Amino acid sequence: MPSASLARAKIQTPRFRSGLIERSELEEQLGDAMASRRLVLLVAPAGYGKTAALSRQLQQLPPNSAVAWLTADDEDDLQRLLSHLIEALEPLDPPWRQAPEALLELVAQGKLRDAASALLGAIEATDTAHGVIVLDDLHAVADARVFEFLGHLIEGLPQSWTLVIASRVEPPLALGRWRAQREVAEFDETTLGFSRKEVQALWRHATGHDDPEQAERLLDRTQGWAAGLCLSIEASERSAAAAPKNVWQNRRHLFEYLASEVFEDLPGELQEFLLRCSLLPELTVRRCEQVTGNPRTARLLEDLARRRLFTSILDSEELTLRLHNLFRDFLEERLRRLHPKEIPALLRRSAEGETDPVRRTLMYLRAGAWDEAQQHLADATPDMLARDEGTQVIRMVEQFPAEIQADSPLLAYVRGLCAWPHYQYGAVRSAMSHAVAGFDALGRHDGAQRANAMRALAMFFCGQMNEARHLIQTVRSRPMDVETEALCELLDFWYEGRHGPRDGPGNHLAKLVDLLERRGSAELCIRCMPRINVFISRPGVTAQMQRMIHGARSIGGDGHWSLQASANLMEGWLHFWQGRIAELERAFQMLEEDSQWLGQPMGSRIRLLTLKVNYQIICDDKAAVQETRDAIAAHASLLDPASDLPLASLAIAARVSAAIGDWPSVRKLLPALEVELGHDNPNMQMFIRSFKAQLASHEGRPSEALATLRKLAAPSAAVDTMFLEAMIRTRLALAELADGSPTAAWRALEPLIGQSVASGNIGQLLATGVQSLTELSLASWNGAASHEGLAALRQCVEIARRLKAGSRERPHAATANDAGLSGRELEVLALLADGQSNKLIARALDLSPHTVKRHVARILDRLDLASRMQAADWYRTRFGG
Repeated sequence: MPSASLARAKIQTPRFRSGLIERSELEEQLGDAMASRRLVLLVAPAGYGKTAALSRQLQQLPPNSAVAWLTADDEDDLQRLLSHLIEALEPLDPPWRQAPEALLELVAQGKLRDAASALLGAIEATDTAHGVIVLDDLHAVADARVFEFLGHLIEGLPQSWTLVIASRVEPPLALGRWRAQREVAEFDETTLGFSRKEVQALWRHATGHDDPEQAERLLDRTQGWAAGLCLSIEASERSAAAAPKNVWQNRRHLFEYLASEVFEDLPGELQEFLLRCSLLPELTVRRCEQVTGNPRTARLLEDLARRRLFTSILDSEELTLRLHNLFRDFLEERLRRLHPKEIPALLRRSAEGETDPVRRTLMYLRAGAWDEAQQHLADATPDMLARDEGTQVIRMVEQFPAEIQADSPLLAYVRGLCAWPHYQYGAVRSAMSHAVAGFDALGRHDGAQRANAMRALAMFFCGQMNEARHLIQTVRSRPMDVETEALCELLDFWYEGRHGPRDGPGNHLAKLVDLLERRGSAELCIRCMPRINVFISRPGVTAQMQRMIHGARSIGGDGHWSLQASANLMEGWLHFWQGRIAELERAFQMLEEDSQWLGQPMGSRIRLLTLKVNYQIICDDKAAVQETRDAIAAHASLLDPASDLPLASLAIAARVSAAIGDWPSVRKLLPALEVELGHDNPNMQMFIRSFKAQLASHEGRPSEALATLRKLAAPSAAVDTMFLEAMIRTRLALAELADGSPTAAWRALEPLIGQSVASGNIGQLLATGVQSLTELSLASWNGAASHEGLAALRQCVEIARRLKAGSRERPHAATANDAGLSGRELEVLALLADGQSNKLIARALDLSPHTVKRHVARILDRLDLASRMQAADWYRTRFGG
């Protein structure tokens, strides 16, 4: 039977032990509070039975109540606490409208209110009569952002939900308004402490007889403190009576004294077992056996559970115990006093058995095992990045001592990998430079090679193209692993795309796809895929893009949402380029859903907006083009200024402005483009010169425009990026026609038309703008143009005319009974309507719960519904059942 990880154990509700005395008055008050208040606070020092009271009360909630439990610890910051809270909610099947990982990214960006709003939306739409979220031991959390986030959560908490916080100190929350509105129920040590009647009942339960005097003495000494009461009764009467008087005045000293007395009465084997297992927050047979090496571990755990000695039994498939914090502190202190030399080895063994990468890394850190901690984190990083958990990786890096962070090449490399998906190329360049120096100093040349390849890519996208090419050639001169070779092919793809030869990108992309298939890494695919479509016009690139899409979908598994989104977006570009406009229109809904699911990350959002604005150009929807262009520009202003992305985004804005004849915007954008331009970017130089030529033509300087466009036409094929050559040649053709030379005009246009006719890739023609295509199709060619070429031009104009005519109806076109749902989504919906959980649906359809969760989000989005219950009603109304 597999062992529950510590991460899972954090969200298990402790099981209330039968046989303990009932505290009817407290339970009634707590039950009423959970049923009617927005917030319930249990604030009292350690050992007052907060957890026991809560676990007891949760078992008495009405049927159909939902419970999410999370035990906080001192390793939790907001990201970690939120990730576990999301996991605690998963059994309730909340209908997430964004990937839960996207909430963590919002937190990383400081958008705490947005993250809370997304969580609240999922909670509110969860099908339950009443829900309770419990945050136990919240005093352990030091991250101030947690309490800011909880403030937002309390503010928007649905009426049918209650938040319960148990803490040793009052949390720093602004509760004045909620207290005034009687929305807060508070339980302190006065309320939680045992009454005289309860102490008498406890004594009777433990000893089998009444002794009012002894019970009164205990109450007087402990003031109803549950931990002191239990230990006093557990200790021998002689030990309790012999306790120094001053001990009873200090809870900590009292606990240590009584715990020592109780501990000493345990069998020696159980004492040693407990001491060594105290380093584990949760105890299972496998974990304890791995740490202690004791073959009798199962019996010892069962003995510990029977003794009920400051342990909670978690609701798990296997016996899982959690030691009370006070008792664990006592045991750890004694372990450090009696066996200090064993502790590093015990922590290492604890780490080796841990599956959660955060806890594993932190255990190695506690052991002072810096090398193991770094290596395990580095090993976990690719899979975590593939699952959009980069913010958690960075949080782990920051747990290392400052001097380790400053010196470690592994941690520098990890930081660089985490910066890459956010297009922070300046940060990648810096981190990888650090990593290279460190790896070389350690003689770890494979690591240095990979870091240098990443460094070269970052340099390239920071405008240092020639330096990057020189560095990648140095990398190629030495032995490379598959990953490093793939990165080299990616760099050469980009370099030859910018500088030629014409078929260079297609050749390098073919080799890159081969290497990605060999490597089989989802993270490496994600690293390599963005913006490949920039060179879609070059020979062989579309075929390799199709291979890349197929490979990404084969490699991408559960939770690899970014990889799936990149594949879908790349396919959208293929639809556009090949003129499959109907398929592109159908794809837009999925692409928007992908973006929403991922929390609309900035870089991928710009890529989607760029595809959308080109579609809007085809539709000749000038208002939509301007709106989307402005959105691109707004996003671009937030991108890393050290990279080429702001410049590329400005160029897109200028090109689409020219395509719809918005010359004031082109004129406004040109100075900014020239300021940002790097001298070794020939594509961008050509874009800028073409914009100037178009402005010259518009402003009545035709000879200047014609001269510039003629110079640009010849080299445009060798360094063509998406739409560059098409824009130059169509504008040159119009200029030649205006100059009275249809033969020269067709000579400029013919290579573009011939290529489009031969390949069927008419997207580049369509994106030059309806106005230009219409002028060319209606021009007096005087026999210079071929019939086939003119037919292709007129076909493009006709496509644009139909799109423009139907643009108002298309986005909202209602369809048949399935409302646009796929066959798989209808299968999921049928099982959902049958009352099955995500887990059961996954089992029935041979899917993962992650994938089912994504299907449910799409179903709700497409039906414009809020909850699973509403979706089930929709299905039954249309299909019966």
